[in-house]
Amino acid sequence: MPSSIHHRAMTRAAVAGANAANAQMLAEDYCLYPDNFHRNYDEISPYMYLHNKVEFHYLPHTPVDEFYRYWDHIPGEGTRLLQVGDNKNLEYTESGFRFYLENSIACLKKGKDDEAWKFMGCLLHFLEDSAFGVHAMEGVDGTDIYVLDRMSGKDVAKYLCSIPLSEALNEEQFIPEIFAGTIEEAVPLLYCRCARAAASSRKALFDMALEFLTGKSARSTAENEKIMFRNAAQLACDTLATVIAIAKGETLAQKERQLADFEPFFYPIGGGGSFQLRKYALSGNTITFGVNLEAKLLYHLPEKFYSKFTVKVSGNEISGVIIEVVNHGEIERTITVRDDEEITLEIPFPGGVFGFVTRPESGRGELILSGGTFTS
Repeated sequence: MPSSIHHRAMTRAAVAGANAANAQMLAEDYCLYPDNFHRNYDEISPYMYLHNKVEFHYLPHTPVDEFYRYWDHIPGEGTRLLQVGDNKNLEYTESGFRFYLENSIACLKKGKDDEAWKFMGCLLHFLEDSAFGVHAMEGVDGTDIYVLDRMSGKDVAKYLCSIPLSEALNEEQFIPEIFAGTIEEAVPLLYCRCARAAASSRKALFDMALEFLTGKSARSTAENEKIMFRNAAQLACDTLATVIAIAKGETLAQKERQLADFEPFFYPIGGGGSFQLRKYALSGNTITFGVNLEAKLLYHLPEKFYSKFTVKVSGNEISGVIIEVVNHGEIERTITVRDDEEITLEIPFPGGVFGFVTRPESGRGELILSGGTFTS
């Protein structure tokens, strides 16, 4: 897990890249607030967000088992996925992001920079934890940090927590990307960026675990550490720069967003074609997944933000796939796609719970969504 040395190094890199003014204390002290919360409760509690008493530090995992494990038979309709509960990771993370973005930006607009950096210290700490060190095992699509210990019978988590910080990483420089112009859009876009950074770092972390367990790995420990450091510091730098730009009103409205810019909170695992035992595939702005007895690809979008969504839908080795288009949490229309056709869908005013629920008319195969685009 990132030590205070790691957090300070990543936050310093973010502050320098984002050109944050008068933010020395952000990199030296405020970025450590979540780790010091219980030691300095009175000082830190105004800035530490709690959701249902859970600190915005280590949040519930994505319930991946619900995406493939539980099924129900409905008379007259057939076998359907049984959703046991909600995605608590999405709920907790988005509410925390909204809290920190709103408070940080409001303080910056009032000229209360130091107060803003205290809120940002908590947010950047969370993002850095998500993408560096053993905590990359957790969170979005994650599990507990001890899973490899149980599988191997060895102290893998302890080893992964002992990662030193290479002096060379203190020289890393980052160019920020301002990824949103409003808080409403920043929340889901940051959720996606956090998920992608964690996924990349999780692979590097697993490679380090292989080195510990087998003596073999695809990359050196130093290379894996650099991957994680860059993922975490870039995520922090982009977020800090975006907050500053929104507060100053210096962002430009982006007229289009790709479907790939968002992270689904419920996604397909298993099904036909090459997806029998794996999750959906994302390549550029094309999503491919196996046709199962039922599959769901669902997103949480900002409301009243986009005027339309367009996407091309096709199939591979399918006899016919029934697709329910979900918009604002309701089924808006139902279409059937066959193997020899490509359908262009246009959905007006997408928002809220949005996506697709699919089931086969007959047979299996693969479904392809390409060029999904939201237009403001």
